This record gives sequence, C-alpha cells and structure tokens, in this order.
Amino acid sequence: MPERRTIIRVILYAAYFLAAFLVFLLLLFPFDRVKTKIEAEVRSRTPLELTIARISPRFFNRFVLSDVVLADRSGTVLFESPTVYTTLPFLSLLRGMPAVSLQGRAYGGELSVKVRQEAGNNAISADLNNLDVAAYPLLKATGLKIAGKLGGTFELSGDAGRARLWLKSVTTRELRIKGFPVPDLDFEQCWIEADIKGDRLTIKKLELNGKELTFKASGDLVMQARGTLNLVLKFKPSERLIHEQAGILSLLKVRDAEGYYQFTLGGTLSEPLPRL
Repeated sequence: MPERRTIIRVILYAAYFLAAFLVFLLLLFPFDRVKTKIEAEVRSRTPLELTIARISPRFFNRFVLSDVVLADRSGTVLFESPTVYTTLPFLSLLRGMPAVSLQGRAYGGELSVKVRQEAGNNAISADLNNLDVAAYPLLKATGLKIAGKLGGTFELSGDAGRARLWLKSVTTRELRIKGFPVPDLDFEQCWIEADIKGDRLTIKKLELNGKELTFKASGDLVMQARGTLNLVLKFKPSERLIHEQAGILSLLKVRDAEGYYQFTLGGTLSEPLPRL
C-alpha cells in the first residue's frame, strides 16, 4: 500500500507541474511576435499581404486568429474571416513534415484549409461549404450581379493542382458581354472540374443547368493578362429565349442535333475573341 500511495503521489505531482508548465507557457508565449512573423513570412514569400488582429490560445496546439484579412499588394481584399481556428499537428512536426490546419466561417459558409510540406513542395488543400458568392468582395468590386452558394474541393501541390467545385441556386442579373445585354438567368446547379499546371488552367467540365438555358464549356487558358484562350462553348436555350434572342442567335452557324449552339473563344484573357 505505501508503494501504491507513493506512485499516485508522484503521478499527481508530475501532472501538477506539467499543468503549471503549460499554463505559464500559454501566458508567457510571445503571440504578438508570432503574429508579426507570420505576416512577414507571407509578405516575403508571396505577392500577398496578410493581416491578423490577434492570436489567442485555445489549447496547447490550437489557436484562434481574429479578424484575418488576405489582400494583394494594391490593397484589394481576396479573403477575410472574423475567426479562424488553427491546429498544428505535432506528429507531422516530429516527422519533419510541417503542417497547419485552418477552419473558419466566411461569406456565410465554412472553409477548411490544410497547408503542409510534402516531397519538398508546399501543398494546400481546401474544402468549401455553402459560401455565399454574392458576399465575396472581389466580385462586388467588379459590379457583377451574380448570386449562389459555392462548395467543393481545391488541391495544389507545387505548381500542379485540381479543383472540383459546385454551385447551386445561381442567378445572374444585368450582365453585359462586349456591350451586349445578357438576359437574367437562373441555374439550379453548376459543376466545375479543372486542372492546373503552372499558369495553365484546363477546364475538363463546366456545366450550368437551368430551366431557360443549359451551358457547357471545355478547353484551356493561360492565367495571365495576355494569356491565350482556347475554349469551346455550347449552350441550349429554351424556346422562349430562342424567340427573344432570335437576332443574336442567327449569327451562330453551328447547332447540333441536341439543340446546342456552339462557338469557340480564342484571343487572350484580357481581349477574348469569339469565333462563331
């Protein structure tokens, strides 16, 4: 019995000192310096600016980032979230593979991001769930009136990646393409599948399904202002749209047996050139 009591006493003392160590570590940890270091690393390694209002401890390897804003060097906001929960997996650190997991609410939905090192490359993966497209500030700045809910996955390792995204309840209002007004449209579902290699984006599938219009696209483009475009676009309007837009549709020469009008889009990203 005395030996058992001694063992229990030693365990309790060890637990007490461990708890005290963790408390003092959290109280004395230089979170402000860490915040400044993270912001400086993003600025030095990317063309982006990261701003974090405050870092708070949640558990030993979990932290809360408050008022996170990611912008380009011109000040255009690319992402913002009031609260981001951060986890540092210790097992990955012990194996020499640094990683960090981020979770937070943004634009009315949820976003989960994992950043890690693998095979000498930085890898990032993201899960999106019900993000409100209309609330995205960059879209608001363009003046485009597009609404809908966005979800799906995105993965990037080195200069290669892929995206599998969906949108639902998509609406467009008062759009104009090359000065021509586009009818207001509603789509129940949209699917996007694309691969990335360097600065080239290959669209394997882009499909929007609505009562008035079905739209499909495939091809590739170079993601630069003067990058080339090589896209095949197909759309199938309803009988009402065919009647209302008869003048424009008469310019299109190709229509297949399923009723899809088809044309290609070439030129550059800054100056697209349709070929009817």
